[in-house]
Amino acid sequence: MRGVKAALISFCLAAPAAADIASARYTEPTDRYGHGAVPGGEHGALEVTLNDGTRVLARVSGGVFEDTTPRLHDFDGDGAPEVVTVFSGDNTGAMVRIYGLHDGSLTMLGSNAPIGTRHRWLAVAGIADFNGDGEAEIAYVDRPHLARRLRLVTVDATQTPFTFKEIASVGGLTNHKYGSPDIEGGVRICPDQAPVVVTASANWSRVMEARLIDGEFEIAPIGKYNDPSSLAAALRCD
Repeated sequence: MRGVKAALISFCLAAPAAADIASARYTEPTDRYGHGAVPGGEHGALEVTLNDGTRVLARVSGGVFEDTTPRLHDFDGDGAPEVVTVFSGDNTGAMVRIYGLHDGSLTMLGSNAPIGTRHRWLAVAGIADFNGDGEAEIAYVDRPHLARRLRLVTVDATQTPFTFKEIASVGGLTNHKYGSPDIEGGVRICPDQAPVVVTASANWSRVMEARLIDGEFEIAPIGKYNDPSSLAAALRCD
């Protein structure tokens, strides 16, 4: 009996933990969507690398991933991150999509409503707990070349599919120039401070900060915009 117990203990100790997503990237570049807002930014697949080195691929149809890079965040609190992407449907335009691992495969867990028109895009600014409720929200600029509106959405990961709800928005802001490979600005996250979204003004003349106060965005200019380094400097905590 002692030998059986020892064998069971040895087996449990040797059993490998389930692998989690460690990194993600877009792959299989394509020109089939033909928007061109982000040079080289349209892809037909999402690839994740797990912390055991395994790579898992998910291909999409009916549109493309249109973005600069995927982002990782643990929305359901299980200790393993999900992947935040931007998917642009052939006829519906862009939406935020979240992917996760399920039985070893990449699965789409949920998305918000698409913009509704082909070649209409959104640029993610960042992910943080803006309202202090302990859950992260996604901040993005809706149509940074046209509408130029910052939106903040919650993600309810307690149900499948994940559901999204917009809780705040404000106009007159942008974070991307058409034809640029980069999304500028982002979210400043500093110790003992609420997160701040850093963008440019709609005409790219000013560096802007957006704070969520009492459920609404309050925006303020903090300096002149000269080039991408102007926004990068505003992300520092010093």
